[in-house]
Amino acid sequence: MPSFYIPLSGLNADSTALNTIANNLSNMNTTGFKGQTTNFSDLFYQQVGTTGSGDEIQAGTGVQVASNSTDFTGGSIASTGVSTDAAIDGTGFFVLDNSGSQLYSRDGNFQVSSNGTLESTSGHAVMGYSATNGVVNTSGALSDIVVPTGQVMQPSATTTFSMTQNLNSAGTTASGPVTVFDSLGNSYAATVNYTKTGNNIWSYNITMPDKLTATATNVGAVSTNNYNFGASGGTLGTVDPGTNLTINAPATAGGTATTALPTFTGSPETVADYVTDLNTALGAAGITVGAGGVTVTSNAAGVLTISGANISTSGSVIQDPVGANTTGSLTFNSSGNLVNPAGNVSGISFAGLSDGAATMNMTWDLFGSAGTGNINQTAAANSTTSAIQNGYTSGEYQSFTIGSDGTVAATYSNGKTQDVGQLAIATVNNQQGLVDVGSTAYETSNASGPASVGVAGSGGRGTLEGSSLEASNVNISSEFSDLIVAQRAFEANSKAVTTFDTVTQETINMIH
Repeated sequence: MPSFYIPLSGLNADSTALNTIANNLSNMNTTGFKGQTTNFSDLFYQQVGTTGSGDEIQAGTGVQVASNSTDFTGGSIASTGVSTDAAIDGTGFFVLDNSGSQLYSRDGNFQVSSNGTLESTSGHAVMGYSATNGVVNTSGALSDIVVPTGQVMQPSATTTFSMTQNLNSAGTTASGPVTVFDSLGNSYAATVNYTKTGNNIWSYNITMPDKLTATATNVGAVSTNNYNFGASGGTLGTVDPGTNLTINAPATAGGTATTALPTFTGSPETVADYVTDLNTALGAAGITVGAGGVTVTSNAAGVLTISGANISTSGSVIQDPVGANTTGSLTFNSSGNLVNPAGNVSGISFAGLSDGAATMNMTWDLFGSAGTGNINQTAAANSTTSAIQNGYTSGEYQSFTIGSDGTVAATYSNGKTQDVGQLAIATVNNQQGLVDVGSTAYETSNASGPASVGVAGSGGRGTLEGSSLEASNVNISSEFSDLIVAQRAFEANSKAVTTFDTVTQETINMIH
């Protein structure tokens, strides 16, 4: 009898609605979950007659589930303080790598795998655009986002430096220090020394001392220390006045003695000059020089050798690397503004560094971006308010952040940050056409259309909030209200079934 089928169709539809509501309530705390609503439509109608005016008399045959629509409005976003978390504020989905195909999700509760891949909680890699040397290529193909865990950021040699300074117009000398880095990441305290040579004219000399590390060997009681002065094109570095090496050795008259700091006789002090001066200091201290005592020699390659029995050294040997274009002059006008050179000084180089690094080639930025000189000459005291350079040493990976545009920036122990990728955001023309595959992930279908992938904040896509998560958008009040309505509908259809059963029983009793 159709009378039974009609309420049974209602029971089936109401059962689906109750399941949908139950699923929504069970996912109230699921990150990025989107609630659903079950929609009904009536079935076909039978013509059971016509009216006197010819109008058809139709009787319905029940109800069916027309759709389960998904509410894609955003849930509330809360900060978590966890760098791997991200939330989309606006339209779009994260793109996940599903073994060659793609899934789309609003769940930004990510984690970093053992190999550094950023992954969803279900183990799918988060996709985006890769970066090379800190530059993201958003025109390239999508790839898995990889965080450089355990990796080292390579050093970068200084190529430009600048100092904001004032030279006292009533003074005679001044200096300005700046720390620079070579290609291996070692740092040096470079100094620009100024000497006033005339009204409004100062000469300058740029120095960059390089502390040498001794290569030590010991054979019995005999110790040998080799200091390798760097060489460039056959030219050796000179001994820096900051050298304060002293030697402690057996004295000729018995006991031990320590040399005083030798007086430099060369200007500049060559390695050969320093050997002579150090031997003089040894003799003055009463230490035997030569066979049976301490020998100090050098060779054509610039290796300073100190050898002897029962000796020890303290202090440092410092060289001045071979420099080029390190001297010049500055001219100021009557207002104290720099007028010559009219541009930045390039071609400053230091070669023969003791660590084997490449020759340093630098430009001294005397002028700012607006063309104003960084160095002035006024009646105020000598001062250096800032010293800026673009080099840095190597650094170990420490952490990362996700920016509003999805850029993943890694931070290293050297204080530098570098972009290592950018998260992709996908949109579709018809979100209701997406297929829910569980774990708050979706697939595209013919109904949804293909995904359009780009970066956050472009093409109508939402922006990202790092260290944050999007909550479920399920509204418990609305769900409880819908639950009551669905329950009453289920009860009403159940009552219709029992009523038809009673009618059927009465009909059968009439026959018997």
